[in-house]
Amino acid sequence: MDRHAGKTVRKILEDKKASIKDQPLDPGSPSWDDILDLPWEEIIDGARKRKIGYKTIKKLLGSREYDK
Repeated sequence: MDRHAGKTVRKILEDKKASIKDQPLDPGSPSWDDILDLPWEEIIDGARKRKIGYKTIKKLLGSREYDK
């Protein structure tokens, strides 16, 4: 099972280092503030549908490199 299942981006970010937000996002991506209340599943869906920036956001949120 996915470790972020059922969580919002806001909740996921609580367990991440603040530096995750310093990483560059693709031009045209939504800002972190725009997606804070989206569920993880919507990020995955956006990445699948190739919405601008969602693949990068999914990769960053899924990376253990930014875990506290």
